[in-house]
Amino acid sequence: MMDDLDDERDGVLFRFWCRAASYPGGWPSRLMGLMHEEIMKDGHATPASYRRALMRLAEEKGVNLP
Repeated sequence: MMDDLDDERDGVLFRFWCRAASYPGGWPSRLMGLMHEEIMKDGHATPASYRRALMRLAEEKGVNLP
């Protein structure tokens, strides 16, 4: 079951995804590599695998997500 905190977190992660994947200075190839790793752990793409990949990238790059 999702709650408002999940919705807020997902909104922040979505904006981070857009920036990391496409904006100048982003990290598209690293993001795709992390997503691939997380998807392989689950055996298929899940919302949780995308969340974990984005959180890993933020931590790796020192990005402080609200």
